[in-house]
Amino acid sequence: MRVSGDILQELAQLAETDRSVLSAYLDIRGGWAAANAFVETESERLRPLLGKDEKDYFETSISFMWDYLNEKKAEGFSDPGIAFFADLGRDYARGVELYSSPEPLMAVDQEAIIYPLALQIDEYEPIGVIMVDASCMRILIAAGEVIEREDSLCERIHHLSKVGGWSQMRYQRRRANEVKHFSKEVLEEAKGAFDPAGVRRIVVAGRDRMIAALEQELPPEWRDRIIAVIRWDLDSPDKDFLEKVRPYLEKAEHEQEADLLSLLIAGLRRGGLATAGLEPTARALEIGQVDTLLVSTGLATDTAEDLIHRAEATGAHVEFVPKGNEALEQLGGVGALLRYRMGKASA
Repeated sequence: MRVSGDILQELAQLAETDRSVLSAYLDIRGGWAAANAFVETESERLRPLLGKDEKDYFETSISFMWDYLNEKKAEGFSDPGIAFFADLGRDYARGVELYSSPEPLMAVDQEAIIYPLALQIDEYEPIGVIMVDASCMRILIAAGEVIEREDSLCERIHHLSKVGGWSQMRYQRRRANEVKHFSKEVLEEAKGAFDPAGVRRIVVAGRDRMIAALEQELPPEWRDRIIAVIRWDLDSPDKDFLEKVRPYLEKAEHEQEADLLSLLIAGLRRGGLATAGLEPTARALEIGQVDTLLVSTGLATDTAEDLIHRAEATGAHVEFVPKGNEALEQLGGVGALLRYRMGKASA
C-alpha cells in the first residue's frame, strides 16, 4: 500500500482500543539486512518493558511485520522506506510504502505513532504528471524519491509533411483531429490514475506542440491544478525528471503554506474563523471545530503527535510549516482555520 492521507484517519482510530499498538518506521536505503537488524535490536529493547499480555500481542504483531517485510523483499521492493502498524485489539495490521526514507523508529504505545507519517504525507504530497509528445503519453505519480508509471498510451500521429496527393490544408485538418482525439484519450487516462490517488497538483511535460494541444482540451478545473509546464523528452530518465520538477513542487508547497498563514492571520485579526496557541487550538480540535491545523515542525514531538491525532480523528486537514516561521512561532507554533464559530474557542 502506497502512503496516502486516508491511512492517518485509520491509525488515529486505533487509540480507541485497550490493546497496545506497534508502530515501526524502517529505512530501506541501507538494504534489507540493516533494516532487519534494526527490528531485531529494537525488539530486544522493548520486550523487557512489556507486561505478559502485552508480550503476547507484541510477538504476534512482530510476526505479522516479518511476514510483510519478507513479502516486500520477495517482490523486489526498493523504495526508500516502509512503515508498519499493528493493533490486535482491532485485528489491524498494515504496511505502508513510503516516498522518502524515515528516521528509523519502533515503539509500542496505546496509540499509533503517526507524526512521522503525517509529516511525510504533507512534505511529499503526490503530484500527477502528464508526459506527452507526438506519438506517446505517460501518466505518472511522483512524490519524494519515488516516481511511478501508472499508464501509457502510444498512437501514430502523422508528422508534418505532405502525404500522397493531399493538399496541405486537408492534411493539417486530419492531423488536428488526430491530435485532438489523442489529447482527449490522455485526459481520460490521467483522470483514471489521478482521482483515486487524491492528486491535487499536476505537471505537464513534453513537446511544445502537443502540450499546447493538450492544454486546449483541459477543463477549467484541471487548468487550475497545473503548477508547471516543462519541455521534456519522454525518453529521458525519470530520476532526472524528479530533479527537474522538485523546485516547482517546493514553490507550490511554500505558496500553499503562505496562503494558509495569511488566512490564519486575517481570521485572528477579524475575530473570525481562526484560533491560535496550544490550548485554544486543542479545545477546538476536541469539539471538531478545526478545518485545517497548522503545525510548526519546531513544536515538541509529543505535543505535535497529540494534536495530529485529534485532527485526524475529526477529519481536519494538517499542514506543517517549517520551523522558524516567525508568524506561526509568535502564535505558539500552532494555529487552526475553523469550520464554525463557537464562544471563546474562535478568539
